[in-house]
Amino acid sequence: MEDCEAILEYVYYSCRKEGAAWFSYHFTPIFESPTSHNAFIWARGYPLKLQKRYFGEGYRQIDPVPRLTLEHGHILTWRKAMQLAKGDPTAKQYIEEFGIENWAGFALYGPRNRDAFAALTFLEDPELFEEGRLAHLHTLLQTAHLQICKVMDNAEPEVILSTREREVLTWMGRGKSATETAEILNISPETVKT
Repeated sequence: MEDCEAILEYVYYSCRKEGAAWFSYHFTPIFESPTSHNAFIWARGYPLKLQKRYFGEGYRQIDPVPRLTLEHGHILTWRKAMQLAKGDPTAKQYIEEFGIENWAGFALYGPRNRDAFAALTFLEDPELFEEGRLAHLHTLLQTAHLQICKVMDNAEPEVILSTREREVLTWMGRGKSATETAEILNISPETVKT
């Protein structure tokens, strides 16, 4: 695939077949942290209320999970994150307060320090999965990330707007904020900003 959106949609539906209910992909800009305001986040399945809380109440900037995942291995389950957070009161409070269980974070490494983080939330505890299931998902996510990096390297400077991008620009051109535009189009404010 040569389109980043198509790659992410394919990965999302592949992960759903593996039992994932929610999916997010966080592309970290070079020399920035995974929680940087400039990090690109693509998400599917998350309830709008949760998205508003994550982006609107500042949880994005303090989310310890991308950092913990990138620092402590390729795959980090929520149980392991809770263990790691015991020594970090801010991380522990975030994980408990945000209240999402049954997730796994995946560290994704790319060329020239173009790293990313993916999170999958499941209906069941991923630590109880059969051996190799999370590793299989990690391989899928890592391969997709490398393809996205390749597509970005080969991207042409010409800008062609999708129908949805035109809709976003139209509403913003009418003076609507990102939040208002998101509500009108029934998408997340982060998607509007992206």
